[in-house]
Amino acid sequence: MEIPQSFNVLPVDAAHSVFEDTFALSPSSILPGQTSFRTGGFDWLNFDIGNSPQGFQVDTFYNSYIPEFWFSSTAQQVSESEGLSSSGTGNRVQQRTSSGESSRDSQEEGLPDVEQNTLAWPFDQAHKQSPHRYRLPPLRDILNGYCPTDRPRPVQTTLVKGFIQILSENPLPQLETLRDPHSIQAFCSLQRLVDSYFSRFHDIQAIIHKPTWTMSACPPILLTAMASVGALLSDSQSDYELSVALSEICSTMINWMGASDATNYSDVSYLNALCLYQIYSLGSGKRQLYQNADRSRGLLIGGLRGIGLLNPRSSITLSQDHETIRGSEDDHVLTKDWKNWIKMESGRRASWAAFEYDCSLCTLTSRRGIVDLSELPSELPCPESMWNATSARAWFALMSRLGQDDSRPNLSKVLKQALAGRELPSSLGSWAKRLCAQVIGRLLWDLWQIEVVAMPEYLGLGSIVAAHQDTKRSLLKGLNNLVESLSSPSSTSDLTSYNIASLLCHYSHLCAANGVLDLILSIVRGLISMEPRVHDGIKVARNRLKLTFAGDPKTARRLCWHAAQIVAIANEYLVSAPCEIMRVFMGYIFIIAYSAYGDHTRSSPMEVTQSVRLDLHDQNLSHRRVVVKWIEVGGPASSGSVPDIGADGCVPAISTDAQEILKKLQCWGLAHKFTKVFQVLETKGL
Repeated sequence: MEIPQSFNVLPVDAAHSVFEDTFALSPSSILPGQTSFRTGGFDWLNFDIGNSPQGFQVDTFYNSYIPEFWFSSTAQQVSESEGLSSSGTGNRVQQRTSSGESSRDSQEEGLPDVEQNTLAWPFDQAHKQSPHRYRLPPLRDILNGYCPTDRPRPVQTTLVKGFIQILSENPLPQLETLRDPHSIQAFCSLQRLVDSYFSRFHDIQAIIHKPTWTMSACPPILLTAMASVGALLSDSQSDYELSVALSEICSTMINWMGASDATNYSDVSYLNALCLYQIYSLGSGKRQLYQNADRSRGLLIGGLRGIGLLNPRSSITLSQDHETIRGSEDDHVLTKDWKNWIKMESGRRASWAAFEYDCSLCTLTSRRGIVDLSELPSELPCPESMWNATSARAWFALMSRLGQDDSRPNLSKVLKQALAGRELPSSLGSWAKRLCAQVIGRLLWDLWQIEVVAMPEYLGLGSIVAAHQDTKRSLLKGLNNLVESLSSPSSTSDLTSYNIASLLCHYSHLCAANGVLDLILSIVRGLISMEPRVHDGIKVARNRLKLTFAGDPKTARRLCWHAAQIVAIANEYLVSAPCEIMRVFMGYIFIIAYSAYGDHTRSSPMEVTQSVRLDLHDQNLSHRRVVVKWIEVGGPASSGSVPDIGADGCVPAISTDAQEILKKLQCWGLAHKFTKVFQVLETKGL
């Protein structure tokens, strides 16, 4: 029996039933007038359900908007030559003598020196224009007027006041200069929460250059965003309460800084803070925060475009040559080169982090991402060894040993290698490999959206789906190859990237099945909705799902294995990030659907087969043989606490297993939302 490579369970033969129209609701299988459950996906962030299993509702978008607690009507535009009112250190915006100097200063002070080597075009964002400036109340006055959404305990109230006192100063005051006890306590708490950020989140997206980072030199807005995430991921309940207050302070600071001086959008530290705050908002489970993040995503991406960190490949470039850094015996010269490189690499990493955030929002909301693949940086993040170098000498030595190609990995070259099934460079960083997986995932998502529009009820272009099969197969094989290259992690950072890429890979296999996931989600949506018209379609969807699984049981079992692998990855090491929560949810939803509506008869009834454990990592060759045989002939299969997912009445037990995993991520409000869905399935079934 031929044993496929790890994760490579999709057949190479294009005629296999996984691509046939009889399975997975392809356009040709739906007659005109029939109900189609193929949709553009579901916005998981913009739904809510009640606390009681009997009263679950899908709330509307329009009744949930809550305006910011301070308004732009307080702002008065002033002339470029007029100074801004100030009160205290950090509350004044430096006055520029001319628009040219203003633009130049912003480029030098807040930004890596991005070379603008692109020919001017009338519709490009102007890099040299001096933005409008506004007179606003001082930041400290704004923060002192802050009224928390959730009233904190008295002890927390004094701590929040201390945060306001120190975070409204720029730069952050030194601990030895503080006299107010609340400010001293807040400073120590801030330091602790930032440490939590580095230990709990930094490995997910290493956008901060840790070897040269100091708290005293870090802009207060970035510190606030880091502390918000660190508090959220802390094990302490009191820290979670602080995360709510800090996130509201962070939101106020972001709005104030953007409105008072638009040159902040040219500051990579400010854009990193905006990205971290939006990640926090994405997983908070609060619709207001999610909507704020959705609205302000354009500010983040627009800022990166405005400073050339996101730049269309189609633009005409004058020079593609990179300056070669030459070693120097003079430590001062080498240190200067190192710092310049750190600025450039920090900007590149900020762009990639924003792209990954954009992918998360795209996946969670089923809406097209803002970042176009053609404007991504041509270079991936450098190897972690270079980024973590503790001195200029160490950095240069590592870069020299790696060489030009390995120290500046090219996105297109790596993608071509992955898609061709070739071995990737051993020096390629784990985050770089994961980002390549994100690019392929985005390509698959784009194909999926095109296929939705090609359905009979839209354009009726059934040929599009058939035309995409070879492309989807190649992209999925490329994903398999990238995951395989990450399968031997040697650090927490490597493990994080391996898990995220693996979840993305298996989830992409589920999504590529031409609409089965949409069909399952239509049933789930009907169960959590109280609208009668939705319930009318549940019976039709259930019958359609049962027929789909019965029409191609091998593909159904193959997809169930992918779903169970998502569970296996989550059980081993669950990355605490919003998008990964959703993928775990979807994995369990598919297992429940297969348990309830799959064809559990064996191809050879006389053959006695042992139960196959599906939620084990596909790393053991003998176990892989067993799984391949199960996919071919069927039989009993187990997952979690359920010894046979094909037995009657398994849905409550599988739902309970899912809730146990999501309990590990209760710090994210999004996990709490998904837990409520499983509570519905536990009581109502699927």
